[in-house]
Amino acid sequence: MQTYPDCIPCLLQQALKATRLCGINECRVFPVMKRILRCMANFDPDLSPPEMAMYIHRIIRGECGNPDPYSGMKHQAIAAALGHESRIRQMIMASETPFRAAVRFALVGNVLDFAIFDWNPQRLEEQLELALHQPLDETALTRLEKEVESATKIMVLGDNAGESVFDKLLIEQLGRKQVTYAVRGNPTINDVTMADAVASGLNNTAKLLGNGSDAPGTLLERVSGEFRREFDSADLVIAKGQGNYESLSNSGRRIFFLTQVKCPVIARDLQKRIGDWVIAESKATVNSQCGA
Repeated sequence: MQTYPDCIPCLLQQALKATRLCGINECRVFPVMKRILRCMANFDPDLSPPEMAMYIHRIIRGECGNPDPYSGMKHQAIAAALGHESRIRQMIMASETPFRAAVRFALVGNVLDFAIFDWNPQRLEEQLELALHQPLDETALTRLEKEVESATKIMVLGDNAGESVFDKLLIEQLGRKQVTYAVRGNPTINDVTMADAVASGLNNTAKLLGNGSDAPGTLLERVSGEFRREFDSADLVIAKGQGNYESLSNSGRRIFFLTQVKCPVIARDLQKRIGDWVIAESKATVNSQCGA
């Protein structure tokens, strides 16, 4: 997906927030923002928003001397999600359709996106209460369920750190499959890294694999060779969050995207409304369903 003019103010606000999270003196904020503005002015809009965000957050980490500005917020989110883990697992197991319930709770976790929202435990609790009743495309959910049943190797692309706890509960419902859970290669915003995935307990549920990149998405031209081989050989890829959708929606392979719609650009692209929960199929998946 390309970068639209609407993305610019969003990324600038995100950059300002991240710069201040680093705790630098306020007089240093303006020079950092000026450097970011110069970077954005020279950015090719045909590239995806996660690529622009990658460059922006490299500047912030370098200028502020903080390799992981969102570290504290990530720890809070993981701890909060783990606090709900046992109760949510019981609700999933008590459901008549545990897999479908687990997909819904995996979508709840997508609200723990600190590039857009501030840390708010109450928001998470409200979303958890909505999980089993939130409108969702049940036809798309059925297609995902059938793809999972027929797949042998499944790759799940993680998004934010707190969300990874709920991804673990979904992976538990994938049956006896070879599941690889992919994380960012290095810290970027509050996206899940290897350390975050281990803190969430995912190392006991799936094979963990860093993608070799610090982009808040999955830029296939920037990932490691090992990641690309796993990605290409997977029977099914489930990608979490807007960043993965923005960077992979035109990848040409079978992908199911699970995300909440959090900005007008994604809402237009998916023909949804802000706040909707979405199971979106890549064009390659849709075409294969049609026999193309």
